[in-house]
Amino acid sequence: MKIIDQTPLLDANGKLSLVNRIRGMVDYGFTWPATLDTQNKVIPQLNRAIEKGYTLFRNQQLGASEIVTPLILIGPSGIYVLEVTSLKGLYRARGEELGTISSGRFQPISVNIITRTMRLAKALQVYFERQGNKLPAPVEPVLLAANPGLHIESVRPAVRIVLSDAIDIFASSVLNGRPIYNAQQVSEFVERIQNPPSARPAQPTSNHQKDAFAMKDLPPSPAAERSRMQSILNSPQSDALIETGRSDVDFALQDEPSPTVLVNNPAPGGGRASAAPAKKRILGMTVPQILLLAFVGLFELCVLAGFAALFYFNR
Repeated sequence: MKIIDQTPLLDANGKLSLVNRIRGMVDYGFTWPATLDTQNKVIPQLNRAIEKGYTLFRNQQLGASEIVTPLILIGPSGIYVLEVTSLKGLYRARGEELGTISSGRFQPISVNIITRTMRLAKALQVYFERQGNKLPAPVEPVLLAANPGLHIESVRPAVRIVLSDAIDIFASSVLNGRPIYNAQQVSEFVERIQNPPSARPAQPTSNHQKDAFAMKDLPPSPAAERSRMQSILNSPQSDALIETGRSDVDFALQDEPSPTVLVNNPAPGGGRASAAPAKKRILGMTVPQILLLAFVGLFELCVLAGFAALFYFNR
């Protein structure tokens, strides 16, 4: 299986250094490293079971939109959007809802990862359709559990739910599924994600029917890159764009090919071009990153001083 990793801040070995881990927490949220660690638990399992002919995209931005899809699996048996969760405990999936049972009552969770997975799959399907690809089968949304402590009782869930002990079975079903695409079609889908065609000529729209994904004419947002990666975590931007755009959205496809980074030999910095204006950097880090690094260093010094004092007074 070919793995194409678009995750920023990874080093030449596809790892996240301590400095880049701190930078990622500053730019994308404190849970960002944990999200990457969760993906790292699942990707090797898929890679062991799925052979040649399949391509896995990781944290791939769709065209010029701010939608980042955690995992996209493309092969002869279909196209899949994979959302990996680190949740632990007992949950119930009912249609598009996901929650817990408390005192006999269903309590929805704050971030509905089932709905988010559905919307990401819908966005990818619209992305292909906007390029003239009519898919014979819909993009399938799949929720993967990385934590063996997660159990989900399913009542006709809106997405395929795969618990941690069934990931190998899911991978085998993908590999041995009935082929619906030939090798040329699979290669074309992969190419369309890596190198989307130029944006089509803009069409006039009313104020009430603005294209949710046509953002090329907007001034660049200073938080654009952070917004893109934040969509991996809680997906507020993705949910809003997909929900607003529904089936008549446009992705403002890039004129330039999107950069590609192979997971076994990524380019420094993850290979993705930042849409945000360049920030002032000192030793390769921004001021907030330096402040956070200084805070972590000061905290460690305080801990060491505490141990030294404890050792001194207890001699």
